[in-house]
Amino acid sequence: MHLAKPGSLLVPLICFSISASLPSAAQDSDRAPRQLKLTDYSVQFEPGDPPRLQIEHAGDPVFIVPAVSELDSATQQEHLSQIQTEFHPDQHGGFEILVTAASNLWSSRRFVWKLLPGHIEFQQFATGRGKLGRCYFLSSGVSNRWDKGSTPGHLWATTIYADRYFSPSPNHANQFEFNIAMPQTLGFTTGRYPDSDDDFRPERITGIFGPPPLFLAFHMGQSWTGVGIGTQPGRYQFPAFEYTGSRYAGASFYVDYMGYVSVDGDFSSPVLSMNFAKDPMDALTRYTRWLDSSGFSTQSKSVDILWHHLPIFCGWAEQTAESMPFDVAPNTMSTQANYEKWIAILESRGLPVGTIVIDDKWQSHYGTFEIDEKKWPDLKGFVAAQHAKGRHVLLWVPVAETDGLPADLCVMAQGKCVIANVGAPEYEAYMRPRIRHLVDEIGIDGFKEDWVGDPAAPGLPLTGPAFGIEFVRRFQWVLWSEAHKWKPDAMVETQTPNALFRESSDLIRLNDIWYGTRNVADVLRIRAAIAHASGWSLVDTDNASSTTLRDWWSYMLAQPSIGVPALYFVSKTESTQESPTSAQWAQLARIWKNYVQSVRRNFPSQSAKSN
Repeated sequence: MHLAKPGSLLVPLICFSISASLPSAAQDSDRAPRQLKLTDYSVQFEPGDPPRLQIEHAGDPVFIVPAVSELDSATQQEHLSQIQTEFHPDQHGGFEILVTAASNLWSSRRFVWKLLPGHIEFQQFATGRGKLGRCYFLSSGVSNRWDKGSTPGHLWATTIYADRYFSPSPNHANQFEFNIAMPQTLGFTTGRYPDSDDDFRPERITGIFGPPPLFLAFHMGQSWTGVGIGTQPGRYQFPAFEYTGSRYAGASFYVDYMGYVSVDGDFSSPVLSMNFAKDPMDALTRYTRWLDSSGFSTQSKSVDILWHHLPIFCGWAEQTAESMPFDVAPNTMSTQANYEKWIAILESRGLPVGTIVIDDKWQSHYGTFEIDEKKWPDLKGFVAAQHAKGRHVLLWVPVAETDGLPADLCVMAQGKCVIANVGAPEYEAYMRPRIRHLVDEIGIDGFKEDWVGDPAAPGLPLTGPAFGIEFVRRFQWVLWSEAHKWKPDAMVETQTPNALFRESSDLIRLNDIWYGTRNVADVLRIRAAIAHASGWSLVDTDNASSTTLRDWWSYMLAQPSIGVPALYFVSKTESTQESPTSAQWAQLARIWKNYVQSVRRNFPSQSAKSN
């Protein structure tokens, strides 16, 4: 490996503001080490093998990171050498550090650091041919717990001085802040953290937001440093942004293309951004603004309409409660007779429900979107009856399920259909007429998306370019665009509060909570704040039916201050089997009526038409 030139470490430290007069290109041997000071942060450049950058905020070091990062192929680890560095003043009032290196895998390698007012950007580039594996940021390889692992040593990993970090990916332990040793997967994973009932770790049960923002915020002193990645829509062809946790040799960040993306010429990685903020939500908001200004997000196509704001009844918890005495699956209770019975109870209590969500399983097969006519003999008539009463109806749907799907529309592995081949034109041609039938002919007003998953494993015969996160984006776009083609005011609920998915999501559902949750309103307010910071103004508050009656009731009182109120049962809670009192039902009806009146005032013309 190339070492710093003799004597370079003896050059005295040079400190200057970013506006100082500088040569157009200074080699590292000329002026290293150096300290670059901007308003919100400073960076001290440390020459060596590899060169490193110490990043400070509010006078405290937050990270020391290598100036270069590996880009592995699908089968080989990259090794870098002959590292050279240049410094350039930036036209935006910042500074640029250009690093080049020799590689054992790629014919040329380049790394660009942009030190800009308010934030830092890092991106790497390569030229060559081959299938991509892991693309690292601020690191090369992964340390083991007790040795350096696949890293060349601690100089090649991130040294973290922060004491903890915030993750915008909710889990069933309701934990958002973690010790820096805890790994984090922001996106989709397959079998990375196996668990069992004997070794139950709810903090590792994620997927509640799928995908969440590809972002973490690290705490140091009185401030937070946000770290997130972004790229152009269409190029999120990896399942997740991974953080290994701080280990023996340090921490690593990476995305894994798993061999699905090939390079034949030039490659540019996603861009990593660091920002500096007063709290995690401030950092997340700054990250989202950066995504938007960089062209790394999509914009909402939704129309803000009155009925999207009205209270929701979803029957899932009632299905669960009624199935328990018979020891049958809750999805067997998704029948037309049951929903008509439950709606009659809602009406008798004076609850002004605006949207009915028919939950799992109205379908004959999950993957086909075909109505189970034994359970729903007249879904069209049911929908028409709800429309006559001023309500709308959504159907629960899972993402890319295989149940009932023809084999030629499947991704096959070891002789099994493991997931729908979402990227194949034939799959889209199969799904669109079925979505149209439900919306245009049956009268369905939209969908509630669930079971969001991604084939996060190498070696599957996927159809590109729908790899990684783009796989889920493609499914959601087909669902959203076809529904809105036939009903422009349709509503598609999703659990994808990632700015890439704004184009195909009308509101974010805050999703499930675990049975042991006791501070429900606090937890769901954080989830709502994540959705708002990522660009969604409207959220479905979901429900707390899986907890105790006391905690359910406290959340029902808080819902109107968080988002669209939602109710999931009419008789009793799921796990504790407790029933609300008549007084509670009466008070809930008053709360919802007041909420509806308040919402209607924001849509005077639509309210007049609906009266």
